[in-house]
Amino acid sequence: MNLKYRQFYILERELEALPPMHRVAFAAACCERLYPHYDIYLRTAREDDWDGEDLFRVALDEIWEFLAGKKVDVARFRQLYSDSDQSYPDYENVETPEAQRAASAILYTLELCLDPSVQQTILVVEEIHETLFIYIDYLCQCEDGYSEDMSHEELVEIVSNHPFTVREMAKQSEDLRRLRETPTLTPEFLQWLRTSSENGGKSLLDLS
Repeated sequence: MNLKYRQFYILERELEALPPMHRVAFAAACCERLYPHYDIYLRTAREDDWDGEDLFRVALDEIWEFLAGKKVDVARFRQLYSDSDQSYPDYENVETPEAQRAASAILYTLELCLDPSVQQTILVVEEIHETLFIYIDYLCQCEDGYSEDMSHEELVEIVSNHPFTVREMAKQSEDLRRLRETPTLTPEFLQWLRTSSENGGKSLLDLS
């Protein structure tokens, strides 16, 4: 099985075959590859003398603890959601949309812990697809020879074949394969899933 960009019907079929907690683990790994975008935004905010806590990192860490067996009640997840939502990047002030996509993916994954459905998992992955599309579209506009007459279909084809997209689809495919082959989410497996998504501290767009 090899996932393809924006072919969500393939992803849906794969997720349906996974146990609920495995879906949460898959989504959490996706969030790790998006999270550096929020971290970039946060560092910029701190340069402007904002000294608040990184609540999205707190939330994502607690999701991994939940996957490892920590008992977290519904009230705690709702509190994490509420606290993190208060730190959502301002649409008017943030310079790039990548931080917003990362924040949304983590909020969706918090909800996924309470409702580990296939469709809720797909919402997380859609944030990755939109991140890739927006960023690669921006890169294309910066290149010589970019045509404003390019159709949407042509741009989707470019995004689908871009090295960032190819690598991300390969990573998602690998994670799903390993999840299918792993009946129990052991500490060792969760450690692999989490650290293999870190990309040396860089995001799926190689930003840090």
